[in-house]
Amino acid sequence: MAEQPTGGDCPGRQAAGTLTAYAIGIATFEAACLSAIARSGRTEQEWVADLRPTFDEAWRDHPRLRDGNSAQQEVPPQQIRDDACSYGLDRVLDGLAARLDA
Repeated sequence: MAEQPTGGDCPGRQAAGTLTAYAIGIATFEAACLSAIARSGRTEQEWVADLRPTFDEAWRDHPRLRDGNSAQQEVPPQQIRDDACSYGLDRVLDGLAARLDA
């Protein structure tokens, strides 16, 4: 009978740690952003609108980023955050699935 991995060698434990780290990281980032916006005294929509010229300038030489930004101008910020979180989680899960299947 093969010996089961334990401690840091346990793939399930490592996967759970990776998911936990992603969740904590994305939640911390969102909380920090929303806290900064609240301290600014502006709404999230106002804050994003004020930053738009900076984004446009930064992405001027990067058409794919610029086009993606333009496509999201009318999307509510909460939806953008939710979509970004889901996208990131999907990529983490894809990576874990590939690793666990190897």
